[in-house]
Amino acid sequence: MTVFSASVPIIVLAFALAAPQAPSAGAPASGPETFDVVATATAGANAKGTLTVPLTVQIDRYTPEHERTKMTDALKYNGYPGFVNALREAPRAGTLDVAGDKFAIRWARSVDTDTGRVVTIVTDQPVGFVGQGRRGSKPTAGYEVAVMQLTFDKTGHGTGTMAAAARVKPGGETGVRIDNYADKPLTLTATVHAR
Repeated sequence: MTVFSASVPIIVLAFALAAPQAPSAGAPASGPETFDVVATATAGANAKGTLTVPLTVQIDRYTPEHERTKMTDALKYNGYPGFVNALREAPRAGTLDVAGDKFAIRWARSVDTDTGRVVTIVTDQPVGFVGQGRRGSKPTAGYEVAVMQLTFDKTGHGTGTMAAAARVKPGGETGVRIDNYADKPLTLTATVHAR
């Protein structure tokens, strides 16, 4: 459910977009909180190594239900352009820091699970185009957001995936599909930073 694909868009925000927000056990229901994240990318099919980048997710507030509805309705009725417009009009929910470059988080959701919680964030611009410049790489136009999903256990340790450049499309069982620019997602490990 959280695996991205460049050729076949898949559902990744299903849980976060379809379910109403529930307070997370042992974590702030409205923020603030910080996650230390390490993203790992393989350089390609014939890769000789991997690239590791530290990230910091600072959540100032989680997206309230009325803002979530505005964005999901925009996607449902006006497609991806409508979603991007609604996302960029939403108040800032936090910041994603990637090696000193800061990106505005406009969507932040935390949903409880039996074993912990799932946190999803969406930035209002792409973080990077993994694979750009490679021979035969596709155009970057239209990949206007970044999407990260983290699954935390009850101790605050998590794993996840990230599409550093993505499109959000209507469709699928929950009405949301993610088209990742990269061949495969960045893999993530994360820890909730004690405040």
